[in-house]
Amino acid sequence: MKRLFQRYPFLKFLAPVLDKQAPDSFRLNGDLKVEARTPGREPVIVYDDHNFIVDLGKTAVRNLLLGPAGGGAYGAVCRMAVGDGGVLPGELFNPKTPDVTWPARTGLFHEVIRQDVTIYSTPAYNAARFVGTFNSVDVDLTSFSLAEHVINEAALVIGDGTVHSGGGKKQINKVPPDTPYSGESLLSMRTFRSTPFDPSQSVIITITWTMTVVTA
Repeated sequence: MKRLFQRYPFLKFLAPVLDKQAPDSFRLNGDLKVEARTPGREPVIVYDDHNFIVDLGKTAVRNLLLGPAGGGAYGAVCRMAVGDGGVLPGELFNPKTPDVTWPARTGLFHEVIRQDVTIYSTPAYNAARFVGTFNSVDVDLTSFSLAEHVINEAALVIGDGTVHSGGGKKQINKVPPDTPYSGESLLSMRTFRSTPFDPSQSVIITITWTMTVVTA
């Protein structure tokens, strides 16, 4: 264990969790809350439950613990993405469900916009919480794949840990597409029932992701 912490000093944070567990037994438990707010209306909870972890084990835990200011060669959880491809065709309120192909996914089914995490905190010694706030007015109409301007999927993204001026907003599916920052990868994702995200309105979507480190 001492050798592990010498090689990965940022993992010292995990000492109380690891005990004598092998590093490959690291696991992440994730919980996701999606809240929508439209001017003049009460906030609506769209989703509040577990998420699907795409990357398990030591690498995911290492990246998570570096936090949004981590940087360096390994990267950090510092961005989120939302999309409109998370439901079955023609069924806006019937989300796609995880299957054996999901761990190999490298992105959302159809991403609409990605941007920096706006708040980072540690609610427990073995947990990290990330909050991202998306505004529909920032979205170009060509970013959507559905005629209905909605979102129904979200992802937590590992990047280089840099917080960008203006929140680093990128739309990789608009016309013409934005160029994403290099080296970004998906850590976890979740689909949920569609919720309105019309650029003609100021719809605010707040996503709160809590990741807890456990040992198997």
